[in-house]
Amino acid sequence: MVLAHRALRDKFFKDRVVSPTDAATLFGAGAGQAQGGRQYQEDRCTLIFPEQFPSKTKEKIAFFAIYDGHGSELVSDHVHQTLHHIIAHRPEFEREDWAGAIKAALAEEDQMLLDRFKNETAEPAISGSTVAVCCINLTQGELVVSNLGDSHVILAERDPKTEHPYHVRRLTEAHKPEVPSEKARIEEAGGEVINRSGTHRLGSLNMSRAVGDLQYKNPVNTLAEQSVQSESRGNFLSNDPYTSRRTLHTDRRYLLLVVSDGVTDRVDDANLVKHVMKLSMRGKPASEIAQEIATNSASRPQSDNASCIVAMIDGRES
Repeated sequence: MVLAHRALRDKFFKDRVVSPTDAATLFGAGAGQAQGGRQYQEDRCTLIFPEQFPSKTKEKIAFFAIYDGHGSELVSDHVHQTLHHIIAHRPEFEREDWAGAIKAALAEEDQMLLDRFKNETAEPAISGSTVAVCCINLTQGELVVSNLGDSHVILAERDPKTEHPYHVRRLTEAHKPEVPSEKARIEEAGGEVINRSGTHRLGSLNMSRAVGDLQYKNPVNTLAEQSVQSESRGNFLSNDPYTSRRTLHTDRRYLLLVVSDGVTDRVDDANLVKHVMKLSMRGKPASEIAQEIATNSASRPQSDNASCIVAMIDGRES
């Protein structure tokens, strides 16, 4: 999978023509993954460069995403294969309502998984995935980020002269059952947040939002015997993403990271960004940096799957 991403990346950057009219240019991007101490690799990475983005728009759009699967790889692999196609063909996307397109696409993903649950296998009920996606319109200089769960997107600016990073910002939110607003939503739906060995959980999950995991969503959720009447039960687990939008200024340079919790649980955002830029200033390409981050994060015993996407974006006048 990562080798396929590298082939696409190499072709894109070899054939790239910098347009004087684009607000920003993608100067490097790559992904890295490591299995860690897990029995299976359930993370999936998606890198779609402008020439591969499946829409009819003439604008240059890049799409980067990490899906951290749990229960099995069924859901993470499903969204890896389909989500960017669904987004690109949503009517909201054509109206430049990217946030609306992503939200509707995630709901459509769950509907597709429900169809599989009804007709093929019960696995979508117990398999799920986080979502962390970035849609980058290089022509207009717009960045839209959405997430479910605890995979994250980090944005930093790079000093044009020294390449040292500053203004490090996490553009996503962690959806955890113990967050007061999430706990209240779950309880209002008829669910319960429990503390098991110091970790707050919704059933078996340590997150409150994800795609898949249909046993915590209607209509599958209403089939299970619970302490409340099924007709009053809502979705315990939400597929409604947190979304943020940023303008990429033409006189600035940026570092964009997309990471699974197998990375962010090991290092804080500021130190992660500093390390990435240190490797970049040593001449390492984005793909090698991303692989080193993932490998280091997954090097300890009992470590999680780790995935990392690194992208360098330069404004036209930077």
